[in-house]
Amino acid sequence: MARDLIVGTGASFRCAAGVLALIAKRFALASATPCFSTIRSWIIRLGCYSLRCPLPQHTSWVWMVDHTIQIGPQKLLAVVGCVLTDVPFGKRSLTLGDLRLIALVPMTHSTHEHVAAELEKATARTGVPRLIVSDHGTDVKKGVEDFQKRHPITAHVHDIAHYGANVLENRWERDPRWQEFLRQLQQVNQKMRQTADAYLVAPTLRPKGRFMSVGPLLRFAKRVLQLLEREKPHEKVVARYGWLGDYRQPLEGWLEEHRLTQTTIEWVRRHGINSETLEKLERTWGKLSERPSTGMVAGYMRVYVRKYGRQAQPSETLVGSTEALESSFGKLKRLEGDKVSGGFTGLVLALGALTGNASEATVREALDAVPQKEADGWIKRNLGATLRWLRKSVFGKEQTVTELG
Repeated sequence: MARDLIVGTGASFRCAAGVLALIAKRFALASATPCFSTIRSWIIRLGCYSLRCPLPQHTSWVWMVDHTIQIGPQKLLAVVGCVLTDVPFGKRSLTLGDLRLIALVPMTHSTHEHVAAELEKATARTGVPRLIVSDHGTDVKKGVEDFQKRHPITAHVHDIAHYGANVLENRWERDPRWQEFLRQLQQVNQKMRQTADAYLVAPTLRPKGRFMSVGPLLRFAKRVLQLLEREKPHEKVVARYGWLGDYRQPLEGWLEEHRLTQTTIEWVRRHGINSETLEKLERTWGKLSERPSTGMVAGYMRVYVRKYGRQAQPSETLVGSTEALESSFGKLKRLEGDKVSGGFTGLVLALGALTGNASEATVREALDAVPQKEADGWIKRNLGATLRWLRKSVFGKEQTVTELG
């Protein structure tokens, strides 16, 4: 139940402990309930077990590979995956429950040689994968290419969300109107933020991966234009956003290009990619306008589908998204809370507890097989002296950096 609370609801360790204690009290249960540190220990041991438990071999696997970073010099290379024939194509997108943790490697210096070496080690658990999906980060992309030289059976697909974001970035970053649009929105936001009109502040783009989060901003601008076109528009909206009417035409184009990209992303996430994808995808797009910019974006989407669809064998469908792996990084950071600011800790092992659908029997087997001492040993060997430990060694256990000013 503790694991399900954390994985299924995003509860923290303390929240999960509190909920279990409340349930026990409410229903007058005789059994004791765990404190938050016990639950933390369970999650870490479950994650450690996921790195040593046997996985199916002699079958076609799909791997998702990516790095995540926090403060400090280390990167964390994560490899998750599932048997390709188990992917629920056409029914839904992959979720964390479908995946298993295959490898987890902290790297102080990440190079393509290092990545290729770790991928080679990971074959000991699943055999050589049929497919690797990644965001095509430089060291991961080159590392996979080195791996493919030894294992030509392995296909490599670019994550569709990162590909689509790159297409929009390359298109819009060179558009002066887009730059002016963002600049004016930023100025309006700054003027309103500390005023009574703060409820009209527009969504902001993330500093990292900004073109993967551009949808809410475009939808906000479209809604503002609709408000401006009313017979009696809101006075505050007119005062703050009357200038937006000058962007009606370019905004229609940006919305269409974003819709086209997002439709492609959602299709590939749900249905995968094969030789028949392009025809089905174009039907899903519907009729496109004759804007040159829309035709350009559609052309890039077709290039993606043709390039990676050709890698699929007859009657085979390939995965084209790392969305599930990306979501695991988000859940890990939420679980770590403010500890993220202290760099990687032993909680990175929680990635193993976040993946798969652990039954009560599996959890019992894992906790019987992995004592806390073994999990602590993995943490010491792979993470060494963490930034949090180094900070305490300098400032002392009780005094924090914030308290020092």
